[in-house]
Amino acid sequence: MQHFTLTTMERMSILIFKLTIALMILNFYSVSASEDQHALDAIRAQITVDPSGLLSKNWTPNASICTWTGVSCGSRIKTQRVIALDLSDMGLVGRIPPQIGSLSFLTSLDLSNNSFHGPIPPEMMQLRHLERVYMGHNNLTGTLSPLFLDKMPSLKSLNLSYNSLNGNIPEEIGNLSELQDLVLNNNQFSGLVPQTLFSQSSIRRIQLSFNSFSGTLPDDMCDQLVKLRLFFISGNKFTGPIPSSINKCRQLRYLSMSTNNFNGSIPREIGNLTLLKELFLGENDLQGMILSPTHRIVFKLTNSLFWENSYILYELIHIPTNMLTINMPRYQVESHS
Repeated sequence: MQHFTLTTMERMSILIFKLTIALMILNFYSVSASEDQHALDAIRAQITVDPSGLLSKNWTPNASICTWTGVSCGSRIKTQRVIALDLSDMGLVGRIPPQIGSLSFLTSLDLSNNSFHGPIPPEMMQLRHLERVYMGHNNLTGTLSPLFLDKMPSLKSLNLSYNSLNGNIPEEIGNLSELQDLVLNNNQFSGLVPQTLFSQSSIRRIQLSFNSFSGTLPDDMCDQLVKLRLFFISGNKFTGPIPSSINKCRQLRYLSMSTNNFNGSIPREIGNLTLLKELFLGENDLQGMILSPTHRIVFKLTNSLFWENSYILYELIHIPTNMLTINMPRYQVESHS
């Protein structure tokens, strides 16, 4: 067997090659980390009001960005790229700059409870690692871009509630295969809810209340929503009957469909949702009877129909303002829980 011995020159060449590769990698991460700082500087520059002065005092060039207020960096990457940005509840006023798209390792963004205004920058679609987006309780305007949804395969939670966003929900919402929480309540969204939303088997919470969504709910809406625990669509313009197949959403705890234009009979199958804690159906054109085979439910009728999983109370009652009539025998059974 023949053995090869490297000459001194060959060893030096290999060493120089390895050092060159290492320097290239180091330079790559150094440039990337610099992009993170430029992005954060752009965010700070777009903030016109900072009541506590935290950013102006803490976000200084002589300190590592990983020590800046609200900034978290990853531990696996030696150069420590920014993986989370939390500026919630700071009373900030400003716009979200396009440079936010340069935070390419970002997994969590929380800008909630401030006064950010203007549109969601399309550059956010570059943040392919994002898992959680919380931008509720701001003054954001514009529409929800299909690209914003189509380019974020890891997104699990999207909260844009209490803004002034309009338009419809793009069908691309169905491409978010890991989506668990969709919170869009108290905006100005309108149109039909895309069928693709009801095909999300991973989703646990859907909050669309107080918008202007219209149309009917699909008959098979619960066929894929096997993990759905909360479904809030009150304060919209939905029409038609409540699907009788709603009992297939077996994990439902909270169901709110009040203040719409639903009509017809209340599906008796709702009584089979044994995990349900709260049910709101008021301010519709519904009528009928709900029976619980488990006898562990309370019905209270005030301004809406409320159902709590504790004990049973059936009453003969009519509420004209709700246009909801419930005919039930009056009796009470103690809870077995």
